[in-house]
Amino acid sequence: MKELKQRILQEALVGEGDIIHVDMFLNHCMDMELMEHMGAELARRFRGEKVTKVLTVESSGIALACFTGRALKVPVIYAKKFQTGYIDPDVYSAETHSFSMEKSYTIRVSKKYLGEEDRVLLVDDILANGQSALAMLELVSKAGGETVGMGVAIEKRMREGGGVLRRMGVRVEALATVERIEGGRILLAAD
Repeated sequence: MKELKQRILQEALVGEGDIIHVDMFLNHCMDMELMEHMGAELARRFRGEKVTKVLTVESSGIALACFTGRALKVPVIYAKKFQTGYIDPDVYSAETHSFSMEKSYTIRVSKKYLGEEDRVLLVDDILANGQSALAMLELVSKAGGETVGMGVAIEKRMREGGGVLRRMGVRVEALATVERIEGGRILLAAD
């Protein structure tokens, strides 16, 4: 997706290690027009999969999931990281670890919103190690549903997440792929 790739190359900053800061347009201060275009593109790529739900984990993937769900005309569910009074206590849960936040979480989805009849598209902002994706896969499996694929704005190919998912037979669609970071520069895959 040319628009996203240009924004990455022009605005993204490289942090410690291979952290890529895209908070100025993707996951903190969000460019809604870009989000809408990305959601439409993910919807186009998965349109033939008869998706019934879009699933993400709070919070950075929510906007992209919403625009994707809107374009597919299906509900969006986000797995919560914390048990609150606003979520039914009867939940599917899975453990995940965020390497960028250096924290582990239990993610939860109410059993009311995810079932065996569902064909689920997983969506997130960035795919690196794949821990969130694996936890979402576990939630869908516990519900008896079927995962039709994983759509992400940015895949970090230098991390193992995308490869792990593909070896598991999960279709992964990335709108931009970071091949590597070299000398503080982000190098995107040619596609």
